[in-house]
Amino acid sequence: MAAYCRVSSGSEEQIGSLNTQVNYYEKYINDNPDYIFVGIYTDEGISGTDLKKRDAFNRMLQDARAGYIDMIITKSLSRFGRNTLDCLKCLRELKSLNVDVFFEKEKIHSLTSQGEVLLTLISAVAQTESLAQSENVKWGIRRKYERGNVKSIPSGKFLGYDKDQQGNLIINPAQAETVRRIYQEFLDGYGTFQIARRLTDEKVPMACGGKEWCASHIKKVLTNEKMKGDTRFQKTYNADYLTKRRAKNRGELPQYYMEGTHPGIIDRDMWECVQLELARQKRYCQDHHISTYHWSNEKHPLSARITCSTCGCTFMQIKSKKKGEEGKKYWRCSSIVGKQGAEIEGRTSTIIRPDRGSTKPYNIRRRKKPEERPMLCTDILIPAGEPELAFIKAWNQLVGERERYLPEWQHALDGNDLLKAYRTRELMRLVKQVGHIDAMPYDLMLKTLDHIEHGVDGSIKVIFLAGFMVDKGKIQIQLS
Repeated sequence: MAAYCRVSSGSEEQIGSLNTQVNYYEKYINDNPDYIFVGIYTDEGISGTDLKKRDAFNRMLQDARAGYIDMIITKSLSRFGRNTLDCLKCLRELKSLNVDVFFEKEKIHSLTSQGEVLLTLISAVAQTESLAQSENVKWGIRRKYERGNVKSIPSGKFLGYDKDQQGNLIINPAQAETVRRIYQEFLDGYGTFQIARRLTDEKVPMACGGKEWCASHIKKVLTNEKMKGDTRFQKTYNADYLTKRRAKNRGELPQYYMEGTHPGIIDRDMWECVQLELARQKRYCQDHHISTYHWSNEKHPLSARITCSTCGCTFMQIKSKKKGEEGKKYWRCSSIVGKQGAEIEGRTSTIIRPDRGSTKPYNIRRRKKPEERPMLCTDILIPAGEPELAFIKAWNQLVGERERYLPEWQHALDGNDLLKAYRTRELMRLVKQVGHIDAMPYDLMLKTLDHIEHGVDGSIKVIFLAGFMVDKGKIQIQLS
């Protein structure tokens, strides 16, 4: 004979109850000469509605399948399980193994003819009771949300914070440095995937103990309002009291927002700048028909940063396959991939295709002459180094004539746009710090460049993140 005991929480009172059950059943079985004591299986702090998390219960089933157990005794059906379907499934399996389960409180043996009928009814009642308890607990937690009680948040460990003995959020100094680094690197132009890869390569520890960062981890840190000291309550909720499955709250339940609930790691202006930058990058992807903003790397620094003035798509770098130009690199509008290049108003083009057919005079005379057609934006080819050269010239103009542009920069600093003010402040600092350049540094490009717009007439506009545009040697304000 074996005994099964379970308590649903780890409170001192519940632990005391568990110890009492264990002592009682050990004595009960050993004092009876008809029983051979196999052991006692205990689950501590585990809900009876989820079978997967009950390690001792599953171990008991394995031992029963192996033939080590003939009979199981437990206090009541609610201790055995509160999920009617799982409970009956386990009882039927044990019955097929000829293992009897005795429920002491109900005085029912599962192997008896009337046992399953009674157990089905009682199990359904236990499940209904579990539902009622779940609803009562939810009601109490939501009332705490309304009062702004941070201790009631059922959150696990997240980067930057620990919980003290009273349940208050306190800053973890080492992790807080990682949080600040993530925010700064994002504003410096690095994407979530790039930041995650750098943290993984440097073996920076995660809050949950994992070893490999991913882009979703970084995105959660960047969008978590707790980093600035605020709390949004009920972002997720328990969608199923049996499986404990949590779902994202998309308006099914009210949410509550409280400011200053705990010490912040990131100042509010920087947090707001990050949210504005995330929104800007999303708009950029929509405007230029790309799925991801951060395509660039040190090998291809201007990927997705050169745009077409005609159709708005980004340019892609291609290697030439023409005879005599094999391997030569150039930029071309990416709308060529879907063969959807936009017509350039007032301009036509004649495509001369290479001769790949017969060289006999008769066949040559029969070939159709190339016809003139409207020129498309995909017909424009930009030499590989031209955009980089445009950035260098625009940057050097900012450096050489910075005194001239100070009034415009100061106007941006005094405005209400936090992100534009931050970008302008960074631009002014970098112009003074970096000075003139002969090549395009990748990190400088990330921090300052919005995009380079190429016109059909060969004009190039270098537009900086601060909102300033260099066009044919003149600085303009980008009103958009």
